[in-house]
Amino acid sequence: MNRKKLLLLTAVIVLLTGCAPDKSTGVKEDKIILTVLAGQSTSDAGIEDMVNEWMEKEYPQVELEWECVDWGDRFESQMRGRLASGDIPDIIIGKAQDVKAYAKTGQLGTISEDCSAKIKESALDSVTLDHQVYGLPYNFWYQGVIYNKDIFEQLSIEVPRTTEDMEAAVEKLKAEGIVPFAVHFQESWKVANMTMQYMMNEIFKYDPQWGERFRRGEVDYTRNEDIMRCMENNRMILDASWEDALLLDQFESDSRFTQGEAAMYLTGSWSMQFANQYGKTIRFGIFPFPNKKGDADLIRETNLTFMKSADTEHDSLIDEIFYSLLSDRQLTSEILEFTQADSAVEGMESAYKSKIQDDIDTYEEQGRVIDVSTGNAQLIWSFQNRVAQEQLAWLKKEKTLEEVLEFSDANRAASAYEE
Repeated sequence: MNRKKLLLLTAVIVLLTGCAPDKSTGVKEDKIILTVLAGQSTSDAGIEDMVNEWMEKEYPQVELEWECVDWGDRFESQMRGRLASGDIPDIIIGKAQDVKAYAKTGQLGTISEDCSAKIKESALDSVTLDHQVYGLPYNFWYQGVIYNKDIFEQLSIEVPRTTEDMEAAVEKLKAEGIVPFAVHFQESWKVANMTMQYMMNEIFKYDPQWGERFRRGEVDYTRNEDIMRCMENNRMILDASWEDALLLDQFESDSRFTQGEAAMYLTGSWSMQFANQYGKTIRFGIFPFPNKKGDADLIRETNLTFMKSADTEHDSLIDEIFYSLLSDRQLTSEILEFTQADSAVEGMESAYKSKIQDDIDTYEEQGRVIDVSTGNAQLIWSFQNRVAQEQLAWLKKEKTLEEVLEFSDANRAASAYEE
């Protein structure tokens, strides 16, 4: 946010609340004001109300002043503007993949050892830079193909492991008059998310530094068979979905899938918010979208991640709040159930059981899980989303696949944050 917009926002807050924070002390009346920039994904909206209610009980002398923005559309631009101007909120809530990029600017504060000790070890690597922890992962999502187990059993379809298995399953479903895939291609972020799922198992699984090599010009999108396979998967799913899939948003797609109108859905556990509420009679499972070698892993994404400003006047207080939040079993359980996510906090598990939890546990026990932060940290979201917009034009037959690949190579410098 630029300075003019920030001043305008502050003026609006003054008019609405009748009381503006004292910028020199961060105090409004008798309360300490902590500013929060929260980048929210589709299932996160409403968490701020849960945290506020908790704060009123645990820290009545503190008020959180929230600015909630869509993580996919506005969070990155907001953070870039704030970093450039030095106007960093006291608390930032983003994703784990954001942490290292922003920490490199020197404007994120380090997290206390007491707080970082609360986080599962498997989640700390993505938020650690030069042996210092700069973020607190709070929950995990899992991504893959959520499927209707009832339909699969009725048609004796086994969970696909290879590309050929998937092709056979799609053809059998079509022959039975069942739509193979739910999908919503109204939003470019969906195309970006799906493409990274493929790339994790086709590319980053075998070449964890592929994104860095791409920026150095050692590998390209153009004439890359693995990349082309990833993008062609989107075409296959579109052709195996509803006729109006290019016009649908997530809500409509989730709704139709929950009502049994498609057998599979390449998505994340966030879609279970709707399924657990309205699809109570349907049994669901999850499996990785197959790769060419038949050894694809389920994808884990660290979602809510807490950060803080290096220059906040309330460093110790924020650490105390973070520690208390990570220690509160009831709040953690409520947020995990609300977001349909798994816990990144050691010893904190949700009391609810998702319809796909048994499958998730099986993949974790088998070591068949890959962390998407590997790909997301190397190809930043704004780059992925821009390439996805080009893919949408291709899916609508307005551009060729070659043009999409050439666009990606031409914009390789934009695939990483400027340091």
